[in-house]
Amino acid sequence: MVGISEVSNLNNYSDSVQKMTGLTSQASKLDDNSQNEKSFSDYLTTALSSVSQNMSNMDKSSAGMISGSNSNLGDVMIKMTEAQLSLETAVQVRNKCIDAYNDIKNMQF
Repeated sequence: MVGISEVSNLNNYSDSVQKMTGLTSQASKLDDNSQNEKSFSDYLTTALSSVSQNMSNMDKSSAGMISGSNSNLGDVMIKMTEAQLSLETAVQVRNKCIDAYNDIKNMQF
């Protein structure tokens, strides 16, 4: 009986320390983080859809300029620059991912 009450006291002590410090147990932290955080693939999908959207906007504004419905050359140039920068950024991220993969692949254990 003494052993059970000591374990109970230990659990109560642990609970009161968590309440005083505001810290929670590691298991509950992991469960909360896994439910609230996005994965790498979510970020990658969002970034690629943004690049696709920029390219689509550039195509529409360029087609409007050629057809004569859009006479604002500055707007067209801005959209072309945005599309170019987003594509260059995507290419650099891809290059860094490939470099990281090659570094991991070439590690010797």
